[in-house]
Amino acid sequence: MLEDYKSALRAGQRAYRACVARGQSPYLAVLDDILVNVNIVAQEPLGLVEIPAESIVGTKTSGRHTAFASNFMPLLEPDTEFAAKWSNLCEAHLEEGIRVPIIAYEFLNKFYVLEGNKRVSVLKYYEAVKIAGTVTRLIPERNDSLENKIYYEFLDFYKLSKVNYVHFSKLGGYAKLQTLVCKASGESWTDDDRLNFASFYTMFSQQFHALGGEELDLTPGDALLVYLSVYRYSDACDSTPAQMKQNMEKLWNEVKVLTEPQAVELSLEPKQGPGEPLLSKLNIFTRPSELRVVFLHEHNAESSAWVRAHDKGREALAQAFPDRVFITCKENIEPEVDAEQVLEEVAHDNADVVFTTSARMHTACLKVAAQHPKTRILNCSLNAPHPLVRTYYPRTYEVTYLLGLLAGVLTKTERVGYVAANPVYGIPAAVNAFAQGLKTVRPEAKIVLRWACLPDEKHPLDFSDRPDVDIFYARDSREPAGTHRDYGLCRRLPDGSLKPLGLPVWRWDTFYVEIIRSIFDGAWDNDAAGARAVNYWWGMRSGAEEIVYDADLPAGTLQLLDLMEKLLSEDNLRIFPEDLYAQGHELHSPAAAAYTPKELMEMDWLDECVEGALPHYDELDVKTHTLMAINGLGNLKGLTK
Repeated sequence: MLEDYKSALRAGQRAYRACVARGQSPYLAVLDDILVNVNIVAQEPLGLVEIPAESIVGTKTSGRHTAFASNFMPLLEPDTEFAAKWSNLCEAHLEEGIRVPIIAYEFLNKFYVLEGNKRVSVLKYYEAVKIAGTVTRLIPERNDSLENKIYYEFLDFYKLSKVNYVHFSKLGGYAKLQTLVCKASGESWTDDDRLNFASFYTMFSQQFHALGGEELDLTPGDALLVYLSVYRYSDACDSTPAQMKQNMEKLWNEVKVLTEPQAVELSLEPKQGPGEPLLSKLNIFTRPSELRVVFLHEHNAESSAWVRAHDKGREALAQAFPDRVFITCKENIEPEVDAEQVLEEVAHDNADVVFTTSARMHTACLKVAAQHPKTRILNCSLNAPHPLVRTYYPRTYEVTYLLGLLAGVLTKTERVGYVAANPVYGIPAAVNAFAQGLKTVRPEAKIVLRWACLPDEKHPLDFSDRPDVDIFYARDSREPAGTHRDYGLCRRLPDGSLKPLGLPVWRWDTFYVEIIRSIFDGAWDNDAAGARAVNYWWGMRSGAEEIVYDADLPAGTLQLLDLMEKLLSEDNLRIFPEDLYAQGHELHSPAAAAYTPKELMEMDWLDECVEGALPHYDELDVKTHTLMAINGLGNLKGLTK
């Protein structure tokens, strides 16, 4: 076994030199040194645990830690007693296996050996995947570091799954994994669940590394979330290595996007295509002469104001390109049941562009887009970082700011109602913008917040239980034409009827005409440079949204609103001040002088004038959970605390 020791020694010496060259310690990390000035709030005995070998990174105490390189390979010469004992362990391992568990401590999901360093060294030399050990967990005090926050998310996940080998580099990963493997929040895993997942994850990790994943600044767990967002977990578990490899290759650009901070291109205004005559003559861009466009709706025009609004956009598109665009429309498509099949069918029928108007279809869009890269697929949602599927949505916070201002002018009390739909990207920004508009004219006013996704008979969405709320904002686009649910900002009259004051109108015609124009002009391909994800997030300046006001509003009020809208359209009005206070008087400020579009999109807190809260994940129904998995706010995807 001496030759094995010499081979391990050479591996240790290589690791030693590499660490020295990088200016790093060439020896094992020492937990006792790491824990200096760390407040450990609990010790938890975990019993006998299968420890991932790659997660064993050091030793508990400093004794003999210099006998090993940072990769646990030996550094002492072959003629030492240490080398002899190491060689004897090699022989025992090959003849009957090393059966005595090591003793280790776990801190931040990394393991440090108290007894059994040589056993770990030998087993790592023979490329063991897991090493049995009796483990004590050391739990640090909560703090604001990313590593600490991720670790506390892991602790919640571990209680349910007992899985300790999946790691994430961003918050929300463990909760999303719990959902993607078809487990409810708070649902424990069975032994079969663990076995099936371990088998699947082992195969996935192998393919991830085979494609060069170790060169990317992300973990296999990060890539796993992308994979399971496209391919159902049950199907993924049944895949062969060859099928998984093929699927991973199709998604590799999606995975690499996670490593690029600017990989999501936010299109804030329609872009013009390249200049016409010269570039056309040079054939730099391949421009289609006609396009086959398909619209897919979850509901139908008869029952849904949302679909009717998109139909107006479809009609405008047909009028804009009467001889170049051929349009098909399909309704009543259930996102989790038949959206994938319908998308497959239209892709096979050579559709050039597919607009899906339900955010819940996004997962089906991803899977089909991976199989049919020549079909341009777009989803009506916000902030989905996927190059395969582009998204489009209006900047609703601009509209709600103006309506908040109008509510402040017209209310007769100090309370104004607001009904939000779902806790997804962009919604807190819309609520907070409404608050800024309200406080512009009524600094002491409060907003009473309710959620359409949390029906409560005691707290109706028309605020009829609150005589102090005479004006409120809400939208519900699922009602038939002629009803007054799609009312925007309205006043409740003494007889209980509702008087509309200002109705937001999302101009889908602007999106559809300009997006199709960008394909004809060649600008579509410019946006996709570098395989970036593209989100169209257009506002008043582009004509993607407007407000229809009550004709009976005072002339001076309308004049004020017109002026504010003009300032917004010219980018001369800052809706959000530099310093804002959230509930609990917690100060929030942008990273720079003004909030970036990304900061607004991902805003996950409420202004301190708001009475109400963001919903807890477990309060939401299954349908809303699906929506949350696609573009829900990250801090609301967490497991139950």
